[in-house]
Amino acid sequence: MQTVWDDLPQAERAHVDRTTFESHFRPRAAKVLESPENEVYVAEDPDGRFLGYTILGPATSMLSPVTFGFVYDVWVSPGARRQGVATALLNHAIAWCRRQGLASVKLEVGARNVAARGLYASTGFSEERVSMEKEL
Repeated sequence: MQTVWDDLPQAERAHVDRTTFESHFRPRAAKVLESPENEVYVAEDPDGRFLGYTILGPATSMLSPVTFGFVYDVWVSPGARRQGVATALLNHAIAWCRRQGLASVKLEVGARNVAARGLYASTGFSEERVSMEKEL
């Protein structure tokens, strides 16, 4: 929960307390995690220590009925970052999408998350749409 909370844009966080946020987020996350269509890949070191995970599954958009792979989350433990774990997880996600016969895989990333954007670009992801906001 902490990493999701930390990733919430400041403008949104200013209007919601942590308890309300978690009450909103947890049932939505549970739907994704419990869906039999979705996959969770876990990375471990040779001694079985947890290094990170990715959650993905098939999705469609409001604009098109064409199904694509969607990476809901990629997370690597702080001590394992910059060691290829996220790249390996993304490669597993991409391979899964190919096995499903999907023509593309998509994800969302915060505009200010420079490290993640660099990782995604290095694995072949490019911007498709840009989300814009104006605070009122």
